[in-house]
Amino acid sequence: MAALEAHDLYRFYHAGEEETLALRGVTLEVERGEIVVIFGPSGSGKSTLLACLAGLDEPDGGYVNVAGKRLTRRPEHVRAAIRARHIGILLQSENLLTNLNVADNVRLQLALAGRAKTSPHIALQQADIAHRSHAKPGQLSGGELARAALAVALSADPDVLLADEPTGEVDAQTEKILLRALNERRARGGATIIASHSEELIRWADRSIQLRDGRIESG
Repeated sequence: MAALEAHDLYRFYHAGEEETLALRGVTLEVERGEIVVIFGPSGSGKSTLLACLAGLDEPDGGYVNVAGKRLTRRPEHVRAAIRARHIGILLQSENLLTNLNVADNVRLQLALAGRAKTSPHIALQQADIAHRSHAKPGQLSGGELARAALAVALSADPDVLLADEPTGEVDAQTEKILLRALNERRARGGATIIASHSEELIRWADRSIQLRDGRIESG
């Protein structure tokens, strides 16, 4: 069973009489232990695709299965439960609650995934941010914020990690930590889907998929 399946995804946006086709029949399958990079020019549909794969946005056509569970067109509370247990989301920003320290952000994610008894220290060490576990996001540097977000995304050991430009604005040390963590996930059978412009990530991944105007051009 694939970690993630997306079949014939369509997504339309309307502004007055104008219609934008953000996704036009995207189909993809990602296996366990596979790292896939989705690349393409700005406006090609990468972020929209990630949002649909995460269940944060509903496609207008098609469906998404994660770890054998249908994510699409389910009540929000059902999508949220599936997302918390089976999907890790690593964004360029907004991965952390600013009123909680780093460790409590990780604890919250573990609780949402039904793993409240799991120690947050494992994820904090994996992301090399344990030494800043009691700091709040506003007290962290850019590299520390990225590592804290990584700890949250990986804390529940999700079947699928969805990452949006994870190396786009980080220092070399943080990039090294992130790639090491993704390699460790690959070895354990975790699937990772990355939206990125990075040619280095494209070469490093197991497979790459090119999006243009909401369609898969290659991959």
